[in-house]
Amino acid sequence: MISRIIGTAMLMSLTVPPLPAFSAFSIEDLTVLDAPADTMMRAYLTEKVGRQFARRDSLLAGFTTKAQWERHADYIREKFREWTGPFPERSPLKARVAGVLQREGYRVEKLCFQSRPGFYVSASLYVPAAGSGPFPAVLYAVGHSIAGKAAAYVQPYCIAQARKGFVVMVIDAVGQGERRQEEYFVFGGSPGSVHQAVGFQAFLAGTHVFNLMVWDAIRALDYLESRPEVDRHRIGITGSSGGGMMSTYILPFENRIAAAVPACNPNTWLARVKAGLATDHEQVFFGAFSELVDPRGDPLLCLAPRPLLIDATSRDQLNPPMGVWALDSWLYRAWASYGSPEKIHTSMVDAEHAYNRDQREAAYAWFRRWLGDGGPAGFSEGELEIEPESLLWSAPDGSVFELPGSRDPHSLVLEYFQHNRARWNTGPGTPEFNHRVRDALREVTGIGRNPAAPAVEIIAAGSSDGVERTKLLFRPEPGIVLPAVLIGPVEGDWKKFTIYLNDLGKQGLAADSLEYKEFLEDGGSLLAADLRGQGETAPGLEGKFWDFLAGDPPPSQKIRDILAVLSWVKAEYPDVPVTIRAVGTSGLWAAIAAVLDGRVDGLYLAETPVDFADMLETKLPRYNEELILPGILARLDMQQVYQALCPLPVTLDSPLRADRQPAGLEFLRQRFAPVSERYASAGKPDNWAVKVE
Repeated sequence: MISRIIGTAMLMSLTVPPLPAFSAFSIEDLTVLDAPADTMMRAYLTEKVGRQFARRDSLLAGFTTKAQWERHADYIREKFREWTGPFPERSPLKARVAGVLQREGYRVEKLCFQSRPGFYVSASLYVPAAGSGPFPAVLYAVGHSIAGKAAAYVQPYCIAQARKGFVVMVIDAVGQGERRQEEYFVFGGSPGSVHQAVGFQAFLAGTHVFNLMVWDAIRALDYLESRPEVDRHRIGITGSSGGGMMSTYILPFENRIAAAVPACNPNTWLARVKAGLATDHEQVFFGAFSELVDPRGDPLLCLAPRPLLIDATSRDQLNPPMGVWALDSWLYRAWASYGSPEKIHTSMVDAEHAYNRDQREAAYAWFRRWLGDGGPAGFSEGELEIEPESLLWSAPDGSVFELPGSRDPHSLVLEYFQHNRARWNTGPGTPEFNHRVRDALREVTGIGRNPAAPAVEIIAAGSSDGVERTKLLFRPEPGIVLPAVLIGPVEGDWKKFTIYLNDLGKQGLAADSLEYKEFLEDGGSLLAADLRGQGETAPGLEGKFWDFLAGDPPPSQKIRDILAVLSWVKAEYPDVPVTIRAVGTSGLWAAIAAVLDGRVDGLYLAETPVDFADMLETKLPRYNEELILPGILARLDMQQVYQALCPLPVTLDSPLRADRQPAGLEFLRQRFAPVSERYASAGKPDNWAVKVE
């Protein structure tokens, strides 16, 4: 094998001789459990979320007065503003009408406006043909549809509502309609692929993709208010699925909404967790459950006592009916405390996840009753004809990104990162620097103190060929087991200790084609362990976001596991040097754990991501939920972690870029120049090495 190594100031070729023949690891050697613990993480997280919801429900059960519900609504507003982050100053909308379609009973204006400078939002405005206004209005928030405002289930609503005397504005959400970005289709055809990629980057930077999306909707309300045809005191909002989300989540920020009809979204997160459901990045807020807020439905309390219709379906595969009715019971109590129980209603038609005609007609009746000029009569949709998508375009070739000066979501998140990234003025190598790094890591991981040595159970033990093998179960906390295999020489002292970690679990040893000899020569011993959600305890459920909402991101949990294992090793073998060999993202968590623990003697990290900033600077990163430590880049990056490890020997073997491709030599030289300089100044230049195949 020919490798190149980046030291502090040198580039050299190194020929590594083949290892002597020795017994290879087998899957049987590395299997501890009789059957995979593949339900462990689901049971663990369900139980944790259940405890948090019990506390929330206990809190709500104590509310008996209007004042108590009002205070809680203010608390929800405060939390949503904290999670979403500050909005930009209002800038000129620079709205323009690209064309008008005259139709029977209404007209459609093809609109485009800038919610932020250069951030174009495409829209359609449906205006009644009869009457002089000002008319009541409805903002329609589109769900996850590639066609956006032109979707086959969106147009009928807008047309029928306009014919009933309402102005209707419908906007394309990020990644949809004229704002679609097909380069993100590598992650899947859904517009959610944009939300997920940009949402991942926003979390690392310390902001939220919802900040972009809800500001679009807020500025759409600004535009509606500017129209002389609109009665600014009679503006409602509706939408289904992702549009039902926006119709709910906008409420902590907006008092201008006079009535709301969210469809196929309001629910309880507890019901969704029990059903095994996940969601998109714009719909999750870090630590919400631990703050006793259920973001799926609690924002609706900010509307009280204004009219609210939950427009649900009985066979919604994404929103269990039991969760809808549980939410309804809390909402009814709140509205009743205001003396307005008639203004809250839940409708559930027999259908799947949709916004079908029955649901739309329920919305027409609700808005006509509370915002219109009459009762709910005349709610029938009637016959109507929708337009081809291209006929509703407001931008050339149906893409706002063709407009002059247009910006995309990634550029806005990248700009936020560049303005808000951590700035390190403290010189590395000082006690103050290392202390600051540890404090930053504790803050971003939520690990206030290192865990104690966990309870350990011996599952099996034996020896052959002079090698002793012991299969263990670590129990770092209730509900979690970490299967591990301890391997060492039968005779003689254990003079050094290697902890092996791999995103695939300890079975990765077999995939790595490593040999016992590599670890056991000269009195070495090996502990190969599965971190939670890896190997025999996979899947980790990172994509569900339950642990994220609970305030305990998966990386933090894995770092705690490493710290627990280290505590056990140092308790059992206090005088034996310990190194960690880790593969994949586990290398990041190992390096962070090594800084927090302070007793690791060296690290060998293979195919580990270069750093977190690369995830922002690469438009289409191939990592996502498994790497989210919220706001880490506002505090530090891996360069500071590696500097804090100096002068320990640290080797990065074949680091990967954000696209999961090997990093280039020059990129690595520039990226890690501060680390190389730190090791050189400590007089240990050879203790820092980056190997590139």
